[in-house]
This record gives sequence, structure tokens and C-alpha cells, in this order.
Amino acid sequence: MSMPQIPEESFRPTKEEVVIDLLKSIAMEENAIAHLLHAEAEKIQAFVGHPHSLSVEPSHADLIKLSGQVTQLLDVIVMKEWLLLRKLENVMELNDSGHGWDDCNDGE
Repeated sequence: MSMPQIPEESFRPTKEEVVIDLLKSIAMEENAIAHLLHAEAEKIQAFVGHPHSLSVEPSHADLIKLSGQVTQLLDVIVMKEWLLLRKLENVMELNDSGHGWDDCNDGE
């Protein structure tokens, strides 16, 4: 079985363009996380910060349920942040390495 061949393409991005695209993708994901956290904060404020915004005062069971939902979301966000940190570390390693894209084609 032979090695797979990468088909020729009319445009191949440079290493610098790839690094920039990866950094942009990290920034966009961080921005999305910020929006999620902001929405969650507004939800919490509606429950506990501004009692006049609700027609009925939330019960203890409602507050406990809200706390569990917030905890679940924060757990997911912490995991996502860890993955983004790893992605950033890998991008920086790629950027710092002295290897160019041409090094990948040495076996041909």
C-alpha cells in the first residue's frame, strides 16, 4: 500500500497565513464564550439581581436548579478554554518552529 498523495491545488496558504487563520479561529471561539458568559450572567441577574423583573419570586428549588445549570455551563466552558489553550500552544509551537511547509514534501 502506497502513501496517499495530496492533490495539487491552485492555492496553498503560507505557513504565516495558516498561523493567522488559526489565531483568528481561537479569537472567534473566545468571543463566542464571552457572549455565552454574558447571557448566563443576565439570566442569573434576572433571577436574583432584579426581583422586580420576574412576576413571581423564585423558590429555593428554582435557585438550586439554576445553580446546577450554571455549574454545568461553566464546566463545559472550562473544558473548552483548556482546549483553546492547548490549540494556542500548538499554534505558537508551529509558529516558532523553523520548519516551512516545504519540509512536508521532502519525501516526494
